Amino acid sequence: MDPIKLQIKITKLLDSLAGSTLTKQEILGKIAPSFSTKTDKKEKSKKNRFKPKDNNMEWVLTSLLKSLESEGLVHLEHKKVRIANPFRLYGRISVSRKGDGFVSLPSKSEVFIPFHHVNSAISGDKVEVLPVCLGRKDRFEGNVTTIVKRGRTLYRVKITEDTGKLLIGNMLDMLGDGKEGYVVKKTLLKDTLDRIRIGDVIIAKLKDDSVPENHLYEMTFVQLESEINEDPDLNRVLMKYDLSIQHPDDIPVDFPETIDQKTVKDWDKRVDLRELYSVTIDGETAKDFDDAISFEKQNGKIRFWVHIADVSHYVVTDSPLDKEAYRRGTSVYLSNRVVPMLPPILSENLCSLIANTPRLAFTVEMEASLTGEIFSAKFYKSIIQVNQRYTYEMAETEINEANPENWIFQISQFTTALRKARMKSGRVDLNLKEVAISLDKKNQPTGIITKPRLQSHILIEELMLSANLKVDEYLRKKKIPNLHRIHEAMDEEKLETLNQFLQMYGVNTTIADTSYPEIMNAVQSINDEKIERLFSYILLRSFMQAYYGEESKGHWGLGFKDYCHFTSPIRRYPDLIVHRILESYLFQEEGCYSLEELKFIGTHCSEEERRAADAERDIQKLRSFRYLESTGRNKFDGFIVGIRPGQIYIELQESNLEGILEKTEFTNEFELLIRNDFSFYSQKYTKDFFIGDKVEVEIQRIDYEEIKLYLTLKGFESKGKK
Repeated sequence: MDPIKLQIKITKLLDSLAGSTLTKQEILGKIAPSFSTKTDKKEKSKKNRFKPKDNNMEWVLTSLLKSLESEGLVHLEHKKVRIANPFRLYGRISVSRKGDGFVSLPSKSEVFIPFHHVNSAISGDKVEVLPVCLGRKDRFEGNVTTIVKRGRTLYRVKITEDTGKLLIGNMLDMLGDGKEGYVVKKTLLKDTLDRIRIGDVIIAKLKDDSVPENHLYEMTFVQLESEINEDPDLNRVLMKYDLSIQHPDDIPVDFPETIDQKTVKDWDKRVDLRELYSVTIDGETAKDFDDAISFEKQNGKIRFWVHIADVSHYVVTDSPLDKEAYRRGTSVYLSNRVVPMLPPILSENLCSLIANTPRLAFTVEMEASLTGEIFSAKFYKSIIQVNQRYTYEMAETEINEANPENWIFQISQFTTALRKARMKSGRVDLNLKEVAISLDKKNQPTGIITKPRLQSHILIEELMLSANLKVDEYLRKKKIPNLHRIHEAMDEEKLETLNQFLQMYGVNTTIADTSYPEIMNAVQSINDEKIERLFSYILLRSFMQAYYGEESKGHWGLGFKDYCHFTSPIRRYPDLIVHRILESYLFQEEGCYSLEELKFIGTHCSEEERRAADAERDIQKLRSFRYLESTGRNKFDGFIVGIRPGQIYIELQESNLEGILEKTEFTNEFELLIRNDFSFYSQKYTKDFFIGDKVEVEIQRIDYEEIKLYLTLKGFESKGKK
């Protein structure tokens, strides 16, 4: 019998018996009447991805059950099999251009959905999936059974056809081909209908009861995109990622405006630190101040405090406010606008550590040596009053003055020692630039700015890292389930690529393994600034993506055995979870969250973090393109930073923007002849091009729909003649 067909039979049976407990023999007994465990001659001749012995029914069942258990769909106890109810997997779907779906699961694995089983799902939707069998590389294949929640509320649709009764158009800002929407013309007012032309983009909603046919979805008209008056690029990104700057009106936020003994129930249980000198150091335009710091030298030692906004005092578990914060997962910073996780009354007022105002905090008090060794840490709820609000630039000025009596300079000396100690013990520190867009009062881009990494940035980073590390270390030692920030080690398979790069560019170093000393030794062995930037770029792409999870796996990039996010609860939901966990232990309450709950929360928050990063990247590129267009300049120097069979990726030297050279710029063949990961041969110019090569390019076009910059190559003539 074909093992795939057998697996499908088993999963259908398990689905029909969801919530039941059976033995393996009982499961086999229920499917045995229909299928034989023996393999007939015809099936022996069939090619399948299983070995012949895998046709044994019991072997297939056991293997399948183990995989199902890893996803929480069954629980195996001796000979018993307890089936989950419902027998379903849940995750967010991404639909490829071919129409196949890929559903990300809490376990970090993925379910493949063949295009004919995607149902009406659209990229970004949260879906319910019935697993049907194990496919290639033991990855589940399944069917989408239900759309749990649409990934977005509003859609952009470019009108392509007027049938007389319907307006039909292509749905924009989506993965996958062939998704179309239509609006019934009789549902529109006459003056609205008169304003819509072929080629116009409309904003529309999916009808809840719409059952799509051939990827055609019925929609309800909202407005013409051209009639959006305020910042269309921002509105587009908000729609694409289903973000809302405003919080729902029905969420109660009626908190007392003052913070004192009368308004705070646990006032007497808190440590009063209002007389302790403390400051905040943030960006010039910041409004949400999560953290403040205090610092003292005592008998040749350092005592320092990291005070974090006590958001958990206001955001009660399972309250409407908490549910909305969880849904958002994170604040999203879109150029000069913020989509806040918490409403402004909290994020910019009551929770924000505003200077000269009493505020509730969760404090981590630490003692350390002058050389950066932290001896002890304790944690408690507190009341603080920030004495001064510094910007990074203000703090940088005092650090550069190097006055040994200056308080900020003294902290900087300590955090420099902290950083040096951590670099020795293992941290991958890359020299990467941060790029920002400057805007005028009308939100029009006026320039592309490269932000330097200041010593004041490092000062705050090291103190926050210390608090995060010590909180996670404390909870681990107490065996308290926690939501960790996890960064797993780089895949060993990436080392060959990195070593090829070093060899190609004449760096006399070989990376033996993925340990911190090996990686940093390679970085420090590169003397050429351009090659170092390229290596850092390739190295960064080799890293595993950090995420939130219930397992204590450490943070490879930082070199920490213990790490969680504790220091930004105003803008990150995982930090709020960690606050609640630490508080429940300190006050001897029952544990807040089970490991299963933390796993689920971690998956959701990791997804929302990635969505936020994508949204921030989109607005950055759109703003940058608008600026380039406004300058009228179209010729640039750039560097080759990526190679694909059909496209070459170029980083523009002055802006760090990435553009695309199509293969036709280099060859008339079907695709480029790629020598290795770092070079390709150009048939047009009869020469090899390498990662890092400087090229002169010209803007061919800016595709605002794809959010891509297309370039043409300048300065070369065919057959290598210049």
